[in-house]
Amino acid sequence: MRCIIVLSALLCLTAPLWPQIGMDYARTIWRATDGLPEDTVQAIAESTQGELWIATTGGLSLFDGARIRAFSPDSISRMGANSVFSLLVEKDGTVWAGTEGAGLIRIHGGEVKLFSASDGLTDGFIRRVLRDRRRRLWVGTDDGLFVQQGQRFVRFDATGNVPRMAVHGLTEDAQGRVWAGGSELICIAPDGKVTSFEVPGEYSESRVKTILQTQDGSVWVGTVGGLAVLKGDRFTPLPGLHATVRTMLQTQDGTLWIGTIGNGLWRWRNGVLAEITPHGLLPSETILSLCQDSSSQLWIGTQNGMVRLNSTPVHVLSLPRGSDSDFETLSGDTRGVVYVAAQKLYRIEDGAAREEKLPELGPVSVRNVFTSREGERWIGTDGGGAYRISPSVAVLHYSAPRELTNNFIRAFLESRDSAIWIATDEGLSSIGRDGIRKFTEASGLAYFSTRCLLEDRSGTIWIGTDRGLSAWREGHFIANEATRVLAHEKVWSMLEDHAGTLWFATRDHGLFRDQGGALGQITMRQGLPSNGIYQLLEDRRGNLWMTGPNIIASTPVAQMDGPLPTADRPASVTVYAAPFGAEDAQFYGGRQPAGYLAPDDSVWFPSTRGVAHVDHAAAPPHGPPPRAVLLGIEQDGRPTTTSDGVVDARVTRVSLLFSAIDLRPRGDLRLRYKLDGLDHDWIPSGPDERATYTNLKPGHYRFRVQAFEGSQPEQLSEASVAFVKNRVFYQAAWFYVLCLLLAGVLSWAIYQVRIRQIATRFAAVLEERTRLAREIHDTVIQGCTGLSVVLEAMAVEEAHRQSESSPLLGVAREQTRGVIDEARRAVWNMRSDDGQVVDLAQTLRLLAEQTMREHREIRVEVCASHNIDLRAAVHHEVIMVVREAVNNAVQHSGTGRIAIASMQNDRGLEVQVVDDGIGIASDQLLSPTPGHFGLIGMAERMKRLGGTLKIEAASDGGTSVVLRVPVRSRVRGIA
Repeated sequence: MRCIIVLSALLCLTAPLWPQIGMDYARTIWRATDGLPEDTVQAIAESTQGELWIATTGGLSLFDGARIRAFSPDSISRMGANSVFSLLVEKDGTVWAGTEGAGLIRIHGGEVKLFSASDGLTDGFIRRVLRDRRRRLWVGTDDGLFVQQGQRFVRFDATGNVPRMAVHGLTEDAQGRVWAGGSELICIAPDGKVTSFEVPGEYSESRVKTILQTQDGSVWVGTVGGLAVLKGDRFTPLPGLHATVRTMLQTQDGTLWIGTIGNGLWRWRNGVLAEITPHGLLPSETILSLCQDSSSQLWIGTQNGMVRLNSTPVHVLSLPRGSDSDFETLSGDTRGVVYVAAQKLYRIEDGAAREEKLPELGPVSVRNVFTSREGERWIGTDGGGAYRISPSVAVLHYSAPRELTNNFIRAFLESRDSAIWIATDEGLSSIGRDGIRKFTEASGLAYFSTRCLLEDRSGTIWIGTDRGLSAWREGHFIANEATRVLAHEKVWSMLEDHAGTLWFATRDHGLFRDQGGALGQITMRQGLPSNGIYQLLEDRRGNLWMTGPNIIASTPVAQMDGPLPTADRPASVTVYAAPFGAEDAQFYGGRQPAGYLAPDDSVWFPSTRGVAHVDHAAAPPHGPPPRAVLLGIEQDGRPTTTSDGVVDARVTRVSLLFSAIDLRPRGDLRLRYKLDGLDHDWIPSGPDERATYTNLKPGHYRFRVQAFEGSQPEQLSEASVAFVKNRVFYQAAWFYVLCLLLAGVLSWAIYQVRIRQIATRFAAVLEERTRLAREIHDTVIQGCTGLSVVLEAMAVEEAHRQSESSPLLGVAREQTRGVIDEARRAVWNMRSDDGQVVDLAQTLRLLAEQTMREHREIRVEVCASHNIDLRAAVHHEVIMVVREAVNNAVQHSGTGRIAIASMQNDRGLEVQVVDDGIGIASDQLLSPTPGHFGLIGMAERMKRLGGTLKIEAASDGGTSVVLRVPVRSRVRGIA
């Protein structure tokens, strides 16, 4: 498990604050439980990609700042190269790893090659690797110094005047000389001249372990017996350090760091050698390797894990009686003296904290201290009310219920009229020239639990409470936009900046800005490190300082003057790491003052580990921005690579894994992602550093992830990957087209089957009707016809006789003729075929001929100059109406002439039947004669056709019947 610890030390009552070495560093440790192959870290080097190569006794690893990945390709495993002792990373990214026994490994572009005895390296224990300015590769081993020539290594020592030697230290100085040290110490000039040097120490104490040239040109050697520096042409031992010096590193600030075997970490600065003494800072006293990365962080390889030290401007001063009380506030005066109220009152001056006695108050628990403009000190207590200490008068005590609403004091404020406002756990009091006033909810206060007080430039006094905000102006409470918006907020701190903008810090929902009456909100989504803000301060450099439950942060006020930060353009916020020993510090808030701006522009905040002092001038410089990387894609929980770019159509859950290569603490790192084609805004990443999408529609997508530091949101890096979500076959366009085609074919087939069924049924019906018609024709009609012939003959014979039976014969003749006509019409109907086409003009002529044969006294004329083709069903209905009209004229009008005219045009068919008889009365049209249904039947037939029927008296006498049938008429009611 990774352990994050911060540097601090317990101080005695009067101990100075800053001389302790290690007080200004935060520490993080990684061990095998965090992913290292083994705890013993022998070498550390930063790659060109910003990652760390870590060499351990159990193998080689890569670290991106968040996770450790073992570098163990099969080729290395087969080599048996588990223990790696030394590392060299070249500018082109090539990595040289010296093993203990297996030889030298080269890693370049994904290719791994081992150089061993077959390549000229006769000793496999590689202690140091160096690439000099002339591009020569030097290799120091337990038995010999080698230089690469082509693809082979040639031994440099044990030839000529160069003694045989073990080489544990290699470096190149500013003059281009190569120094090699081990059992001997030699210097190889650019012209090849070799010079030997003696190293101080008895016997094995003179063996060289490491060599380094510092920025001032001094050459240092670490030996088994200690540390020596070259002065002139001789090495002189450095007093004060008698231990095996395994490694050395000079950081950018000029500090020389010295790692020893068994004696911990030392440093040489400004001519002073000092041991890093805080107990527990390092997990082991054996320091094996040192490295400074591009962010100026110090990495330490030990026998019990890897350590990162981060410089921080935060220093923590413990109080003499300890911290972690129920409350703690602090204030200061113009001289820079800091007062801390934590049940007792403490005074911090010259880097030391001392308890300050207040005998005039007695045994009270001090909550806060306030100094008025006239120099009077007001002491707020925890249950004892408030005390006023003035040099000119005796101590005055204010308490509830006489002067105060409550005896638990939370804040003081001196208004411009010199009145002292006192906020308590249950209400507010004002003590001024006009006397004492007390305010509660009954008198208009937003809530009884008051937290903070502020008077702005306009003279308005703001009161922050645990449920809302109150504003007092000109003797009464007022309502405005701020009091309305913050009506339910816990307002714990307030500030008016140099531009007159009001800031309200809330316990749960970030910051609120009141700029000219317009309120805006800033939360973690817009860049804040926490939504719980305890204290606000503005320094003289224009920085807004804030504390939260466990953070100290600052942001430039100027960037807040214009448009408020957004998720796409977050605020630039710097978070300051707590030092060693205060990693679990919680900051106090809700009682004022919970922060102090000193005359030197440093800031002070109370915490459970003591008083935190932040020297902004000592803040470390910003490093390079983090580099966003994509790690892979999971499809329904199954890992895949981002190079595939294809998501299976059946996948319902897609997870994209990402991270950032950033060796700094992750607390200031910000990651956000966006899926183009789906997400409209950037989404802040959660701690799991993954984005999961369910039920993505088929299509093309691009996933983007951005990484940046909260203090530098404008400097970001981005990584992206494009992928396509395949379609299931039933989601493809061809499938829909095929379905439409199949549906069309199926519909056509069903239609054809239905048509065939209808045709079959119609054929059966038609066959039956034909059979019945045939039977009727062959039986009834034939019999009636024969009877009609006989009756006709009898009528002719009896006409001559003038017998008495002639009236009866006439009746019989008429009835027989009627039966025959009805039978013929029935046969006509039965033989009609709706699918046939019949010429109406021809049928009208036949009708006229038949009528004239049966009624010789009547002449029937047909006017139809061309063929009129109609479907059989329509033809039948039309001819039935025309026949009924002709029969009516014959039987009822007494006409001698009937005219039938037909005409067809684009609007439809029109047929007119006109006679010259006696005409028809209008009452017969409205009320047909009972028992006669001819006119009704004609109208019904035309209605079935969707046509019209018009019967009226003709202009010159007689009757006119006009029927009109529209184009494409279908017989209604017939399937």
